[in-house]
Amino acid sequence: MSSHPVNSTAPWTFTSEGDHCLIIRFGDSIDPAINARARQAAELIHNAGLPYISDLVPTFTTLGVYLHPFYAEPPAHKALIDTLTAVLAPLTQPQDTAGAVTEATRQIRIPVCYDPELGIDLAQIARHCKLTVDEVIQLHTAAPVRVFMLGFAPGMGYMGLSDSRLAIGRRGTPRNRLPAGSVAIANRQTVIYPNESPGGWNIVGATPLRLFDPSTPPYALYAPGDQVQFEAIDREQYEQIKAQQYAAR
Repeated sequence: MSSHPVNSTAPWTFTSEGDHCLIIRFGDSIDPAINARARQAAELIHNAGLPYISDLVPTFTTLGVYLHPFYAEPPAHKALIDTLTAVLAPLTQPQDTAGAVTEATRQIRIPVCYDPELGIDLAQIARHCKLTVDEVIQLHTAAPVRVFMLGFAPGMGYMGLSDSRLAIGRRGTPRNRLPAGSVAIANRQTVIYPNESPGGWNIVGATPLRLFDPSTPPYALYAPGDQVQFEAIDREQYEQIKAQQYAAR
């Protein structure tokens, strides 16, 4: 397939990435509306049941369309783009028009313990944002955030956008090891590290929930498009929930 962007009259572009991947781009900024288009496109293509497509991966602004490498008769490049353009036609309709795509989202509540032993960067975040620690916690739990995409590690969601008063960049030096469940913020987003791993974001607390279980579908606690509401819990509640979660393994 061609490696150059293919423009059309539709509000997206196609770019080939190798022989078996096509990227559909819906914009260039982290915006809930652009992200919704990428997720809606994934749903439309999935529902079309095209047999030569092996996987669909929505991100902040794009959708990766992966083709089966051993499919007997893969479509030609132009034919594939024409087919996908037709499948995505509902996205060109006004959202209040009959037949336009609407998305159903789940509401997920995630308990977070903001104890300073777990939220090891809370004081630094408060100083940077010119807030008290209590104000940081209040802002982080004030409103739900959207899961934009999963990435970096299995079950790790990028969620936002947080209150602008919590704007802070990544740490200058990433840590080599963070405990599973660490809740971190940067660039008006929140991530939760599902397993022990390196990380360069600012740690505000920890959740006792298991975020990823490879033995139990759907494997990850949340999916792109879900709404997540963080809820503050104390250390005793954290330890109790964590013991229950990991006793069930």
